[in-house]
Amino acid sequence: MDDDKFRVILDRLGLSWRGYVKVRKGVKRRIVHHMQELGCRTVEDYIGVFGEPRILREVECLMTVSISHFFRDYSLWRVLCEEILPDIVYRCREVVHVWSAGCALGQEVYSFAMLWDRLRGKIGVLPERQILATDVHPEYLDKAMKGIYGKSGMKGITEEMKATYFILSENLSHYRVADFLKANIEWQIHDLVKQSPPARVFQVVFLRNNLLTYYRKEIQEAVCLQIMNCLERGGFLIIGSHEKLPVQTHTLLPFKKSSYIFQKI
Repeated sequence: MDDDKFRVILDRLGLSWRGYVKVRKGVKRRIVHHMQELGCRTVEDYIGVFGEPRILREVECLMTVSISHFFRDYSLWRVLCEEILPDIVYRCREVVHVWSAGCALGQEVYSFAMLWDRLRGKIGVLPERQILATDVHPEYLDKAMKGIYGKSGMKGITEEMKATYFILSENLSHYRVADFLKANIEWQIHDLVKQSPPARVFQVVFLRNNLLTYYRKEIQEAVCLQIMNCLERGGFLIIGSHEKLPVQTHTLLPFKKSSYIFQKI
């Protein structure tokens, strides 16, 4: 499949060429294999079967890209630990609600859970933390729930963290997230583009390296406005370090001149 034909599929799905430029080879291989399974000889034939909901869902899952690791963008987690979370803890005495929107294989979710646990050692008594972890891809979500990672997937995790938060398998091939770290994490299949945000108010929303990278701007704008509405006043929206908000708003202000952390005023 050449790039022009791939762009036709992207346009049909409301996806951004710019977001897929660097990852398109692997995605195109998956799409070509899917076309062959369905007996579609041309891209036009393939798009023609998108009207069947089951097939469209399969295509959308094939278009998802999971590139992440624990504590990705380390400076973000430092700011969270030293400045943002202490402020949230001071304001929210009972429960802190966090949404990882597009959680992929779960590294972001468990990174926050580890950070929260380490914060307990510094501050002492903390509010209860509730994490909602959502993704459109059922297989990704299933793997995230299990919390099993090969040694190559432990980038960002120190030896001390491995000993505290992970259990090494008997054959020494992989690590499993400790059960206590999984407490108060709710996993849910959710499509950011087609479904409304959860009917909750969040203190922190992670919206990193998915919607704002892979979708066209008009779709980004509509979804971002909805997400802003479920963010508490004083709450924080966190996007990818190389992403930009698609809307200009006086409601969200950069946190201390950060280009990817915003606070709702």
